[in-house]
Amino acid sequence: MIYFGLVCVKSGVKVYNAKNIFPVACAEEIVLPADLIAKLTPQNSTGLGSASVQGNLLNTRASTMPVLDVVNTWLTNKLTADELALILRNRSRFTFTIGVGDRRAEFKSRFRIATNWHGEDADNLLLAPDPWNDPRYNFRLTFTGSAGTMKLTDTHASSNTYGSIRYFTVRVKA
Repeated sequence: MIYFGLVCVKSGVKVYNAKNIFPVACAEEIVLPADLIAKLTPQNSTGLGSASVQGNLLNTRASTMPVLDVVNTWLTNKLTADELALILRNRSRFTFTIGVGDRRAEFKSRFRIATNWHGEDADNLLLAPDPWNDPRYNFRLTFTGSAGTMKLTDTHASSNTYGSIRYFTVRVKA
């Protein structure tokens, strides 16, 4: 099978008889198909929130949700389960970014991109920085790559009342 995209090589030089394959250094050999790379580009993102745009959102909750559903909320051309499994098995090759904030449109300015999480497993991690407000939102993330699940909670007014994920991306590391 011939893939078009990026090839991670352990060491030395590998020659591939296909166009559009670019070797990059990594610990183990994996091939990232061009279709997957295209799905992870900014051009395929949709509904990303910000301090001035509400965007798509997933409400905070006490239960876990599939990472596939979360990632696909912000993609035009959705990932398949197999593509996400490849990403989760090779998380060191990708950067995950989460943005959190208030789910109410009138408070869309209460939004922050978390700077202390980028795709690693987390258990009740307090995301930082917290969107400005009093009382604090105290967004907490649990992310389990092997299970393909995640959970985001908040304690702003009461448990999981006003918080939401408003931005979520996965990008191939350069």
